[in-house]
Amino acid sequence: SLKLWSPPLRGKTALIIVDLQNDFVTGSLKVGEGEVAIANTNELRKAFKFDLIAHTRDWHPADHCSFWDNHVGAVMYSEKDLTLPDGTVTSQVMWPRHCVQHSEGSQFHPKLHIEDSDVVVSKGLRTEVDSYSGFFDNCKGSETMMRRIMFESGVTQVYVVGLALDFCVGWTSQDAASCGFESYLVSDCARAVHPEPNHEKLVADFAAKGVTVVHSSQVPLQRNFTGETAMKLARKLGLWRDELLAASRSQAQTPDGGPAKEHDRYNKDDCSDV
Repeated sequence: SLKLWSPPLRGKTALIIVDLQNDFVTGSLKVGEGEVAIANTNELRKAFKFDLIAHTRDWHPADHCSFWDNHVGAVMYSEKDLTLPDGTVTSQVMWPRHCVQHSEGSQFHPKLHIEDSDVVVSKGLRTEVDSYSGFFDNCKGSETMMRRIMFESGVTQVYVVGLALDFCVGWTSQDAASCGFESYLVSDCARAVHPEPNHEKLVADFAAKGVTVVHSSQVPLQRNFTGETAMKLARKLGLWRDELLAASRSQAQTPDGGPAKEHDRYNKDDCSDV
């Protein structure tokens, strides 16, 4: 059951570190300069004390729909139309096999700094649909524990880093904005599968979806919490509290506990949806 809490006047700040796992850094789905993203992320968390740090990770079953070798005749990196259980048809990239549950490739990269207080949220647990975002699956049919964790912690400002900028990092930052958080994508702490050569276009594209692209040297963004701004924030947090308490527990996935980094309140030794 959820505990009751009173919304703080000042919102808290979270760092969401997206998918800095072996397969994305050195393995089957390697993203260029992944280790640079890790080094910059480690420096960022050292330079600024975030109220909450959450890691997402792909945690796929072996028969996951995104793996090209699970589809007869599929071509790697092509797109294939897949039919979801509700009859919806979605386009799915045929990725190399990656981040299979409990495999070496699914583990966090050894150079990534992780503390016992960090939270781990697993995604991509359902065989039939992919999950780029740390908040929802690609079709918004199921939700991870991320939004609940942020709400319960009183977070209002989110910084997103990791791999890859044009997929999981981007989708996570956009969903953070759609959930009502101040969402910032820290560009030097992320790398893309297909880098955007025009930085101004990148900034504009994310701005159109409510996300501000920043450099780590700008973190944290200063906010004015006096007067009317503070009252608006308090009202927003109050509304989030009401929404959280009204939400059905059955709509969320139970995140699997991270390797040797389990969080007592949120991370469970369970890979299944509930």
